[in-house]
Amino acid sequence: MLKIANLEAGYGALRVLKGVSLHVNAGEAVAVIGANGAGKTTLLKTVAGLIKSRAGEVLFDDRSLGHLRTERIMSLGCCLVPEGRHVFGTMTVRENLMLGAYGLPRSARAQSSEDLERIYSLFGILKERDKQLAGTLSGGQQQMLAIGRALMGRPRLLMMDEPSMGVAPLVVRDIYRTVEELKQHGLTILLVEQNAHAALGVADRGYVIETGQIVLQGTARELMDNPEVQRAYLGKEYRRIDE
Repeated sequence: MLKIANLEAGYGALRVLKGVSLHVNAGEAVAVIGANGAGKTTLLKTVAGLIKSRAGEVLFDDRSLGHLRTERIMSLGCCLVPEGRHVFGTMTVRENLMLGAYGLPRSARAQSSEDLERIYSLFGILKERDKQLAGTLSGGQQQMLAIGRALMGRPRLLMMDEPSMGVAPLVVRDIYRTVEELKQHGLTILLVEQNAHAALGVADRGYVIETGQIVLQGTARELMDNPEVQRAYLGKEYRRIDE
């Protein structure tokens, strides 16, 4: 579904991505793990059209995204849950969610009330906070809202940027339980995280990015069993669940 080949991108004179190549097949969840500053957010922003690439290509269903505007990329079914959530704090939970459907065709927007109920079934707390201003929600609730807003756009590929950042551990568990449920329903997911344990726990495959380059790739199990990944990202006390 998504193919990235020799991608280079950055900010001004700063070259962040240095020939990144990866792919995401339809129906699978792929994790990109790496330390802060490794290029994870830049990667997703480039796919979403928020940053223009300097070289390489991004193909979504064999269609180049390189010269498309962000709203057009979203309308094709490629939606981003941004780092830091970026909810509209002075708008209600419902209003934030309905904005997620703004880029859909008119015929699809007519069914947005049904989509809204599906989001509320995933995140019951959002239904309880339906009329509450988004800015008054906790960090975890805002993260749920940001995910729900992206799902209102009916994505075929859901890209998630650091969904565990600034969120309490118990809420992280709930969020990743929802990610697993979305995966089980066939949604294709590209997930970037510093929290390697959480990301690889739901992913089929993964990539490790360091200083703007892919340095390792493999199945989620292969990466979790890799001594270098364990040392750098899983911590010295990491043990496999089945050990």
